[in-house]
Amino acid sequence: MLKPRTNSGFTLIEALVAMAIAAVLMGMALPSLIEYQANAKIRSAATNFSAAMQFARTEAIRLNGSAGLILTSDAPVTANANTATPSTTGPNWMVRSASAAAPPVYTLIQGKAATDGMSQVLIDGGALSSVNFNGLGASDQAGIASFNISNPGAGTCVAVGGSMRCLRVQVTVGGQVRICDPVVTTAGDSRTCS
Repeated sequence: MLKPRTNSGFTLIEALVAMAIAAVLMGMALPSLIEYQANAKIRSAATNFSAAMQFARTEAIRLNGSAGLILTSDAPVTANANTATPSTTGPNWMVRSASAAAPPVYTLIQGKAATDGMSQVLIDGGALSSVNFNGLGASDQAGIASFNISNPGAGTCVAVGGSMRCLRVQVTVGGQVRICDPVVTTAGDSRTCS
């Protein structure tokens, strides 16, 4: 007795429909993925900058002297430790210690170039280009030092109607370094920049 033959598998039309559905779903997810990646660059830069600022403070305490972080457009290399020009929006930064001599002689401890994965991120110190710490870990600022971290190539910050979750690194007079979100204003929220 002959058994009827049954076809198993997909027809060409079924495979094309499945690929079309997958393409539509990927197309819908792509903008969110791009936005996530741009926001992740901001978060990474803020974390790295905050860690460098905390490292400068730790070095000042360890050396029982002066150490600080400087934003600069100059290459963050040992040869530039004494001659680096401060810049409020410098793409590079240096952590350097200062001798007690007058004028101080700077020694490079750590440097970070914008080409190290942060070329699209902007660190804006407003009127500040550096923060120095003394041997007790206190900063040389009269108030809170704030550095805004954004990604202008990917869009504007949420605070001005954009989609980028821009962050801020703050340094208190006592030397506490923290990352905060300028958009968060809820009282008691630890992410607020108050």
